Amino acid sequence: MANIPTVHDTFVRSLLADKEMAIDYFKSALPAHIAGKLDFSTLKQLPGTYVSKELKKTLADVVYTCQRKNRRGSVHISLLLEHKSAPDRYTPVQIGGYLFSGYQQQIRPRKKQSSKQQLSPIIPVLLYHGRQKWEYWTLDRLFDGLDGELLGFLPRFDYIYHDLRNLSEEAISAEPNRFLVSALLLMKYAFDKRRLKKLIGEILSIGLKHGNEDQGVRLIIYGFELVELTEEEIKAKLDGLPPDIKDKVMSTYELLIEKGVEKGRLEERARTQRLIEQERAKAQEQERAKAYAEKLKSALKMKKSGFDNAMIADVLELPIEEVEKL
Repeated sequence: MANIPTVHDTFVRSLLADKEMAIDYFKSALPAHIAGKLDFSTLKQLPGTYVSKELKKTLADVVYTCQRKNRRGSVHISLLLEHKSAPDRYTPVQIGGYLFSGYQQQIRPRKKQSSKQQLSPIIPVLLYHGRQKWEYWTLDRLFDGLDGELLGFLPRFDYIYHDLRNLSEEAISAEPNRFLVSALLLMKYAFDKRRLKKLIGEILSIGLKHGNEDQGVRLIIYGFELVELTEEEIKAKLDGLPPDIKDKVMSTYELLIEKGVEKGRLEERARTQRLIEQERAKAQEQERAKAYAEKLKSALKMKKSGFDNAMIADVLELPIEEVEKL
C-alpha cells in the first residue's frame, strides 16, 4: 500500500470508527472459532498504531482491543489495510515485522510494572481488494527445501486473510448489517470501474437505507470518488433510486459540487500566487546576475588600472578566484 492515508484507508477508518460497525465487520471477517472466543461487547479502538516507519509505505492499521470470553486476558485485533494493485509475495515478512513491532510497543509501558505481566496476542486481519488474484500463504512458503529442523528457526504466526476480490456478492450480501454490505461491495469493485459504474446506484441504495446521515454522506463521497460519472450519468443513476434515497444522494452530490467549485477557486488562486512568486524570483535572479556582471566589469577596469587581485576582490566583494580569471 502506497503512502497512507488513501481514499480507501480514510473510508475504512471512518467506517470502523463506529463500534457496532467494527463489531459486525470483525464477526464477518474472523473465522467462527476465533470470533466465538471473543466478547465483542468489550471491543474498543486503541489510539496510535503498530506500524513502523518502514511499514508505513505499505501498510496502514487500525488497532482494537477485545476481552476473551473466558476472562483470561484480552487480544488485540489489528485490521491491516492492504491496497496494492498487485500481489506481494513478501507480505508475510511485512506482517511479521508488524507483529513484533506491536509486541515491542506492548512491552514499553510494562517495563516499570511487574515483569510477570503477560502480553496480549495480536490477531492481524489483512483486508485486500486489489485488481489481481492473490493467494494467502505463510512465512515458511518463502523458503525452499527446508526440513523440519531448519523450519524451527522461522517465526511461526498466522493471519486472517480477508480477500474481498474473491468473496462473492452473495457471500457479502449475506451479512446482516446492510450498510456494511454496501461498504464492502464498493471496496470489492473499487478497481473494477466498469462493474462499479453499473452497480453504483444499487450498492448505494443498500447502505443509505440503513446507515445514519454521517455514514451515508461518507458512503456517497467514497462511491463518487471511486467511479467517474458525467452529470448525465449521475442523473440517470439517480432516476432509478427510490425518492428518499434519491433526495439524500442528490443533496450530498450538490454539496460535493459546491465544495468542488470552491476548491477549484482556491486552487486557481494558489496557482496564480505560485506563478507570481516564480516570476518575482526570476526577476530577482536576473537583477542579481546583472549586478554581478557589473561588478566583474568594474573589476576588469580596476585590474587594467593596476590594482592587485586581493584589493579588487575586497572592494567589490567578489571571490578572488573570479577576479584572477579576468
